[in-house]
Amino acid sequence: MQLTAPTASSSATEHAFELVLARSQMRLPVEPGESIADVLQLAGIAIDTLCEQGVCGTCVTRWLAGAPEHRDSCLSAEEQRTHVAVCCARSHGPSLTLDL
Repeated sequence: MQLTAPTASSSATEHAFELVLARSQMRLPVEPGESIADVLQLAGIAIDTLCEQGVCGTCVTRWLAGAPEHRDSCLSAEEQRTHVAVCCARSHGPSLTLDL
């Protein structure tokens, strides 16, 4: 697992949020500069990643509640209504619920 440093523009606007896993009801904090994928993997939840830049779609996961900030280039606008690339997405609000 490789952590990538956020760009200056993204880190200036990032805020912490709570990641909620619907199936297990686990709640995990995601801090600025952390990716959802990294937080999931550190919590022992296996998430496949490949590019970690939102290009390949390997980490695409269904989201259920919240307002995801999509930073990928692999999902269409229609796909973004139900799915998120957890390697690069953030949350616009205080929490984001995934179908995990």
